Amino acid sequence: MIKRVWLLLLVFLIMLSASASAEIVRIGKTSCLLLPATEEDLMKRYIFFTGSGDYFTALRNTDGLAAADGTLLIPQADSQYNSCSVASDAVMKDLRPQLLSWAQEGSEIILIGYSVGGYPATVLAAYLAQEGYTGRLVLLDGVYSMYRGTHYNAPYFREHLESWKVTICASASRNVKISVRTAKVGDALSGDTFVDYRQYKMSHNELKALTRIILSGKALPDPEDLEGTEEIP
Repeated sequence: MIKRVWLLLLVFLIMLSASASAEIVRIGKTSCLLLPATEEDLMKRYIFFTGSGDYFTALRNTDGLAAADGTLLIPQADSQYNSCSVASDAVMKDLRPQLLSWAQEGSEIILIGYSVGGYPATVLAAYLAQEGYTGRLVLLDGVYSMYRGTHYNAPYFREHLESWKVTICASASRNVKISVRTAKVGDALSGDTFVDYRQYKMSHNELKALTRIILSGKALPDPEDLEGTEEIP
């Protein structure tokens, strides 16, 4: 246990030295990586929930992940946090006051959820919508099925997130349950004006590379123009 703690501390120090502007902050009991705007701050606040086991991958790529036009926050979303669980609920409870504060100051909120990170991203977007704030939700193979009796299906999105701009991106993977689920719900919502549904000829793992485009402030490419990560700048 002690060795694991020292290893985690060492990784954090390495990550911070690789990106001088990055800072590890605590919001409630949740550790987060915070990166300020690298260029002109256009009052955009990106919150990126990584997939299971991807948090340290995100840390290793902080320079590439830094948002060009706003602040980027990456909660420590390893498997114990971003799966549907009591721990995940605790993280969302920690983040709510910060997100609400940003929304109240007039910042544009962009919540990004890759894979199981789509669960907290979706629930927090619904929370802000309930409080009367709009924003953007981007799910990359990130539509969960259900948790505690709540089904995250097309009717859920219509009821809770119709005031938001929702982008749902599905991969071509058919052996990953969350990929199949994302495609099913995305297809059901494809006719709704608040949803932009895209299915890419990429694997579940490759789809996370779209995060770089989102954080650069650029529009996502059309699926027919992108068939692999080698085409992503």
